[in-house]
Amino acid sequence: MQVTFPHMGYIYVGIAAMAKWLNVGVVVPPPTSQRTLSLGVKYSPEMVCLPFKLSLGNMIEALESGADTIIMPGGLYGCRFGYYHKAQEAILRELGYDFEMVSQELGIMHMVKRITRGTPLREVITGLRFGLTKMNVLHELEQMVHKKRAVERDRGEVSRIHRDGTKAIENAADHQELKRVRQEYLQTLKNLPTVSPPIPLKIGITGEFFIAIDPFANMDMDVELGRLGAEVCRPLSVGEWIRFTPVPIILGLREKDRSHKAAMPYLSRNVFGDGWQSVGEKVLHARDWDGLVHVEPFGCLPETMARNIMPSIKDGLPVLNLIFDEHTAKAGVINRLEAFVDMLRKKKRRQVKVCV
Repeated sequence: MQVTFPHMGYIYVGIAAMAKWLNVGVVVPPPTSQRTLSLGVKYSPEMVCLPFKLSLGNMIEALESGADTIIMPGGLYGCRFGYYHKAQEAILRELGYDFEMVSQELGIMHMVKRITRGTPLREVITGLRFGLTKMNVLHELEQMVHKKRAVERDRGEVSRIHRDGTKAIENAADHQELKRVRQEYLQTLKNLPTVSPPIPLKIGITGEFFIAIDPFANMDMDVELGRLGAEVCRPLSVGEWIRFTPVPIILGLREKDRSHKAAMPYLSRNVFGDGWQSVGEKVLHARDWDGLVHVEPFGCLPETMARNIMPSIKDGLPVLNLIFDEHTAKAGVINRLEAFVDMLRKKKRRQVKVCV
């Protein structure tokens, strides 16, 4: 068995770690590229969203590399994401690929049993724990990167450390090595020379999960905002998504729970996808952030609803909405981000003058 899965941010690091720990063969798809997108666009329905097209392209490239089993989340979701695996399986079979599609629609443990095939439960839990630990370390590293990139003295140094750190986390063979790598790269970032500008702008990113966390899909938005001197605050992350710590879940302390509660005066029920959380983030962080970038793939119904509700929230937090599909150009995204940051800086200067 050679297992593969589509890219979604850095989730491949955790899944590959679990598979290797359990002695399951794994084929990580090539990094998402223009070829990946072209393959996905070619074989997908025209009006389906960008995450569908990118993940289908990942699958085709992985099957070309020797994979024979595809892991894909699926199940009772309120948007098309829950049905991706069914439609993608039909498309790939029409293209002549021979493979097994494994989804979580019957539960995570059912999916794990189909992949591990007889591995003792204790070993399965140990492997899952190792993979989840890697994802949490990546989440910590990413948060530090977002803070430091806005004030780095040598442009590009933080991104280089982030790449090296991600690779080191991916290659860590056990918990002890992972602990050492975590300490090394977090300390490296803390000691990085910085400039001393005015307090950087804090800009939140929210919206559809895949677009928000995947650097190819959102055209390296985190990097571009950091280059403009803004600290990125992104509650949506793989680390937050897979953090199944019982106490925060029971007490409703997770970011998602708090944002749902904050959204209640404007949106009183779940519209599925990430739409409810998108509305709540604007309310929840109106005093913490200087601005909010709301991202969505073209045709995403939950985020379309969130986008149209946001103007009714009179909290003074400026919002830039960006819609992504295969025709979106990076130059256009950068121009809009630059204009948005300039506007936020002017607004902040006016507020300072009033206070003085």
